[in-house]
Amino acid sequence: MDPKVLENAMERAERALMRIERSVERGSMAPSAGGRDDELRAKVADALAELDEIIREAAV
Repeated sequence: MDPKVLENAMERAERALMRIERSVERGSMAPSAGGRDDELRAKVADALAELDEIIREAAV
């Protein structure tokens, strides 16, 4: 595998994790978030799907 491709995949994964961490820091995951819980779950699911795709691409 091209080292640049792997490096790019790792950078994308890192950015996805940083987005999740920022959501947690903003309190988006607090129980009082109410209706935002579903929205946050969808965003986390999207981030995890992106990470799965990055991992698959990196394995090629």
